[in-house]
Amino acid sequence: MEYKLPGNINIEKVSNPSFLFDKCLSAKDYSSDPTNKFNNLKEIAKSIFSDYKFGNVDVYTAHKNRMESVASGLKNQGYIVKTFMLKAVSGLCIGMGRDSAIENGITLERNLGIPIIPSSSIKGVIRSYVTLYGTDEEKSKINRYFGSDDDDNPKSGEVDFLNAYMISGNESYKVDIINNHFQEYYSEGQAPNDWFSPNPVYFLRISEGKVFEFTILGKDEKIVSEVQNLIEKAFKEVGVGGKTSVGYGRMIKV
Repeated sequence: MEYKLPGNINIEKVSNPSFLFDKCLSAKDYSSDPTNKFNNLKEIAKSIFSDYKFGNVDVYTAHKNRMESVASGLKNQGYIVKTFMLKAVSGLCIGMGRDSAIENGITLERNLGIPIIPSSSIKGVIRSYVTLYGTDEEKSKINRYFGSDDDDNPKSGEVDFLNAYMISGNESYKVDIINNHFQEYYSEGQAPNDWFSPNPVYFLRISEGKVFEFTILGKDEKIVSEVQNLIEKAFKEVGVGGKTSVGYGRMIKV
């Protein structure tokens, strides 16, 4: 597949999927014909996300080694560091709302191009889960977990969240479909009718079975363990990312 920078500067060999996806895809080349869109996305998924190597260096191995070094340094400073893995049991739609040349975005680590779940997303899911479904004890600790922006008593949370990153890259993304049967109803206000033609919308999402490594840390081991338990419950029960109401985004402990 050919990638270009503005000014038709050809890209012969670039190994960073984040750079290719964010900077080198052309909206003009992304055809409006549904069949061509599907084929284009399949080619993008295959060509961009099939090889996570910079030269002979495996990006995942290098990143994992770096994170282990960071965790070791934090432990030496007195932090309790919890590292655990969750596996996707349904497709993950992380970053669908981001701007993209192919209509729907994805979220990749900027420098290495590894698929990630941003720490802010993890924190948001857990805070929402505790607010809606948490026990009275969990709700009473919400400011300890996440902090408070109360003008009279602001405080930082006792747990820090790091980005979760995928630990292997082969076949990271699949092409999926949203099939809108009533486009005229949604866009023009017409009454929904059975004779409206379906309008398939194709998008990239993370494949089932992919495993992500999560890292959280803090000074209180009990609080950090409680937050880990909340992450595992929330990601299993309510999910993360887009389209969770129709079953996407579920993850279980490995």
